[in-house]
Amino acid sequence: MKTNSSICHGCSIGCGLYLVESEEGEKRKVLHRTTSPMNEGKLCRFGTDLHTYYERETMINSVDGKEVKQDEAIKAAKESLKGMKPEELAFIALPGTITNEEIVSFLSLAAEFGCENVSFGFERFFGVVPEEAAYIIEKGLPFSEVDGASKIILFFLDPFVHYPLLARRILKAKKNGAKVIEVSFAKNERGIADETVLVVPTEVERIKEKKELFEDSLIIGELTPYTNPQLLSFMLWLNASTASRLFLLKPFLNSTGAFLLGKDSGRKDLFEILEGVEKGEIKALYLLETDLAGAMLGGEGVAETTSKLDLLIEQNAFRTHFDTAGITICSEPFFMKKGTVVNVEGRVLEIGGESEKGLQIMESIGKGRKYEEVHEEAKKRLGLGDSEINEFEIAVKREERKFEVAEPKIEKEEGGGAGEEYFLWYKTNPFFWNGIRAKNFVEISPVAMKELGLFRGDEVEIAQGEQKERIGFKISDLPQNLVLSEAKLAIKPLQGLLTRVETRRAE
Repeated sequence: MKTNSSICHGCSIGCGLYLVESEEGEKRKVLHRTTSPMNEGKLCRFGTDLHTYYERETMINSVDGKEVKQDEAIKAAKESLKGMKPEELAFIALPGTITNEEIVSFLSLAAEFGCENVSFGFERFFGVVPEEAAYIIEKGLPFSEVDGASKIILFFLDPFVHYPLLARRILKAKKNGAKVIEVSFAKNERGIADETVLVVPTEVERIKEKKELFEDSLIIGELTPYTNPQLLSFMLWLNASTASRLFLLKPFLNSTGAFLLGKDSGRKDLFEILEGVEKGEIKALYLLETDLAGAMLGGEGVAETTSKLDLLIEQNAFRTHFDTAGITICSEPFFMKKGTVVNVEGRVLEIGGESEKGLQIMESIGKGRKYEEVHEEAKKRLGLGDSEINEFEIAVKREERKFEVAEPKIEKEEGGGAGEEYFLWYKTNPFFWNGIRAKNFVEISPVAMKELGLFRGDEVEIAQGEQKERIGFKISDLPQNLVLSEAKLAIKPLQGLLTRVETRRAE
């Protein structure tokens, strides 16, 4: 048996754990690492099930559907990219299982081909955030700030679902005397809050009337590729106009590293890139460790869009939901990587592996550098200098600054349709972003069950335009017109993680 110290990639917390491999290297199990400062030995359900993530079908090296040796796939990728115009190229990497060193190499690779269409999934927000406030979305806060807070506002965030290890920190703060207030569309089931401010989906702006509630508080929210930019502006406005701090959790482990290392590169919104593919403007796409169809809402639509590409190159350790990639290149699983990441607190963490395979794939196509050279560049760009990597220190610190944000106005969605109108609210979680459906049901209120004429064993049909999903249901204490899902459905939200849908009993 071989025991590796490793990190869970389920979210931006970066929980420490041990991964134990069998002698054959095929079966693994997870053990708790009590010395880890991020999670102090505790793990959520995704973390304890992490070994199953590494038991998926591996990616093969292929060109046009034919299995080849890796150097042949790399050569084909290089030649194919050379044949494309820079404006026809795009590079996408959602930073869940990529290291800081791989980000540096990835950005260098895009630059080698003159491509500025590079996305790590969050670029859309830099257009709505004042430059002087960008540090808030780039950098998080140490969890000791949560432990020591006297008032915590959970802003449309259920820690037990979104970030389970965060719940432990909030409970510790409560034990220390903190007051916890949740601002939400529905009361969280586990009752972590002392007070709940319920918000009607069509009247989010009325939070302005509660502005004094946010004084002297730590506001905790979430930033995902689907966060409504207006809601982000709302959080920044509350932060700027009250004596409060804002802490934004993120779903991808190395989001902070991607923010900081990619800030001087050409940033292109992920959704703009997909729109460019749809229009035929972008003809070639390089995906690094990213299962777009699995991670994004409306995955079937994403797969259909990418099928229009002239060239799709996938570099990944495992098979994805795509079957249209012209070139696939097999990299190593995350736990085997040599390299570092930056968690949401600002801790620089070593993965624990020894493999440089993923980085060397990109360097073989690009500049051809050694790992040590790329590692030093990553440290320099993160502002680490010659300091040693130490998980027990907050290496990437955040300094609060004053900034101004215009008072936001929330645009309302257009309704319409023949069915009963409800609001579908996605509660994201580590399973959600890793393409795993952990719950095959949605939650509705008892009143909605009666209105829709549902009985035990029935299914509901949820629709938004031509997008439809048929799924089971569970009764919960929710507002009458709210449908809650922790699973990724076929419904792609129009604005943020909340969208109007038609709901009926499935025939």
